[in-house]
Amino acid sequence: MKSVRSIVGRHPDQDTASPYIIAPRDPYAGDEALIWPGDYTDYLRHAERTGFDAPISEAAYAELDLTFERTYRAILDGDEPYSAIDALLEPLLISGPLKHDGRPPGVATMLIGDRQLADIAENQLPQVGIVGPDRILGPWADEPVPRWQRIQVGAVMAFVPEVDPGVPPWARAIKRKPRPESEVRQSLRVMARTPPMLWSVDGDRLSPMLPTASQFVPKGPVLGVPDVPAVIGRVVNHADGPYLSASMPLIRCPPPEVILRRVLLEWRRLRRRERRLSLEDTLRERSEVLYRAAFEWLYLTQTDC
Repeated sequence: MKSVRSIVGRHPDQDTASPYIIAPRDPYAGDEALIWPGDYTDYLRHAERTGFDAPISEAAYAELDLTFERTYRAILDGDEPYSAIDALLEPLLISGPLKHDGRPPGVATMLIGDRQLADIAENQLPQVGIVGPDRILGPWADEPVPRWQRIQVGAVMAFVPEVDPGVPPWARAIKRKPRPESEVRQSLRVMARTPPMLWSVDGDRLSPMLPTASQFVPKGPVLGVPDVPAVIGRVVNHADGPYLSASMPLIRCPPPEVILRRVLLEWRRLRRRERRLSLEDTLRERSEVLYRAAFEWLYLTQTDC
């Protein structure tokens, strides 16, 4: 049976962080707080694919790659601007235009609700109630979180590769015996292939606020859209019409450029492992970054009025 593992799976010797060694200013981050080396073999493959005839040595690559990691963390800490990473993109072969996914997401044979997704996350990741709010809500995790929002956090975490060795709870759930029915397995795969998005809301219509491939944009009404200015979630295709899944409502619309710069930074970080990675792949693999970036913006810009 083919194993399901995320590209962002942690190294066995780097799956914990001691506060005596590293204390990131963002205490809500996941393994972004850990040193996460790129793949020199993928660098060489990409050099061959693109006809780049002057690849650097493995030692030089490791040094440059470590500089990327340190700059990445300095940006998240607020010590460097986002532009500080630009000089490292071309030498690491992770520059170039934004890449989008051309594959269709598919159509789910059944509707799987957020409560069921939250149950899957809790069954496969019992500590989801502790790590989930931090990963998704950022600083709001320190505020009283209502039960409905905890359920939504669990639903989002069903797609986060938090289960060792870098497997999302939904993937563990369909592999372990007793395996769920084929309709459930098929629908979960479709949901996992559907990237989350920051959407602006107009009644039951959604418009993407970040760049995305056209096949992931709903052409008509969407089921389950909350009455808010913006929402983050996966619009899953279904025979009865698209529906919003693993969603988190936002009381204000974040500036798209603020959220996009964070997502693009993560896209470039992941491309150090797989340079053919699309933006949609990044949103699938690092969905918590999208949610947390929006909630951090909400927290930092809240007013008393």
